Amino acid sequence: MTLSSTYKFFSSIALIAMSCTYAGTQKLLPDDGKAEDQFAFSVAIDGTTALVGAHKSDTQQITDSGAAYVYSLGPNGWQQQAKLIANPAYANDTVGGNVALKNNSALLGVIKRDDKGEDAGAVVAFERHNKSWSQTQIITAIDAKSGDAFGQSIALTERFLVIGAPHSDAPHIDSGSAYVYERINNKWEFKAKLTAKDGAQGDLFGISVAIDNDTILVGADLHDQVAEKAGAVYVYVFNGKQWNQQAKLVAADGADTDIFGVRVALIKDTALISARRDDIKSAGIDAGSAYIFQRSHGKWIQKQKLIAPDGQADDRFARGVALSEDTAYITAMHHDAKGNNAGVLYIFKKHLGKWRFNSKVFAPDGAPEDRFGWNVAVSDTTAIVATPHRDDNGNGSGAAYIFDFSVPKSSFKDQDATKAFIPQK
Repeated sequence: MTLSSTYKFFSSIALIAMSCTYAGTQKLLPDDGKAEDQFAFSVAIDGTTALVGAHKSDTQQITDSGAAYVYSLGPNGWQQQAKLIANPAYANDTVGGNVALKNNSALLGVIKRDDKGEDAGAVVAFERHNKSWSQTQIITAIDAKSGDAFGQSIALTERFLVIGAPHSDAPHIDSGSAYVYERINNKWEFKAKLTAKDGAQGDLFGISVAIDNDTILVGADLHDQVAEKAGAVYVYVFNGKQWNQQAKLVAADGADTDIFGVRVALIKDTALISARRDDIKSAGIDAGSAYIFQRSHGKWIQKQKLIAPDGQADDRFARGVALSEDTAYITAMHHDAKGNNAGVLYIFKKHLGKWRFNSKVFAPDGAPEDRFGWNVAVSDTTAIVATPHRDDNGNGSGAAYIFDFSVPKSSFKDQDATKAFIPQK
């Protein structure tokens, strides 16, 4: 087993059905984790910084106010750098239910925040200066109303921030909306509100968002065009002045309750879209699938449908999705190989224009009901996998796993991953 040249990881072996991949692995637990915190309900990673939300954390003795933890990579691996809490904080805010990270900016979703009405929602912005984090803004929708769930989804670049509010009545009940902000003078300023031109009641437009450069994806997982709750994803592009709809994506074989668009990922001209409740004939009900769409000359085309090579009913393949250049990371939180609903991460690689299954990664100490893969995020060759139902610090206290896939493959076969694994707080 080799170690990274720049830092020491606790190493483990991720065993898979079709091949064997080694990955430097570290398990993250908060210094003050407690039962029911659901640490790692949401995760984000950018370079050598990771952000982990714990939306049920009781901070300053305030019930379920929520928090997020920052980890930084150093010579001794990933170490906790800060704990972010909102000021002011209120009971049941659930700060950190959704998180996003870019450079020195951390954004925390607070969908239960009541500043603009009960559960109208908010997003709290933090900035890092010389390893110290401070709160800079509390962002709310300019037309916020009770129950909007503003902050349900968040995505950002250095310039733009996108925030979903899927229960916004825009204009129909729960048709949903998404808000775009631009970073100006170190502050996020509102620029546009996006809604589906053909939106209908209950579509939940804004349940997911993704952004890369000048392109935004917005999921509406309960949209009914193809079939009831089959789902859709809308694409917007920035022309230098405003955001315009470029396309509407639907699965060619969409069916009832597929919820296509419940999670989305985007890199350049490639979109990866979850349909985690898709019924796969060879696997069963709610086995799940993910779709690859490709843009060429402004036109989006469905290129492939990805399914788990060993999928089973209720696996929920594509619970989480992430993209990094030619690699797709797709989780199945109800996969049972490590026990009932223990969860798994699948990796697909693009080769000669086709996406092919590459490997399957488990939590080295996975256990029943962990739901490893509740969410996933990636930066280059490093992935962070959310496991909020893990019980290390008490029932439902939560954990996150970081995998460094730049560690070389080995020719050795059939080794026990758990024997090489050392948990790290």
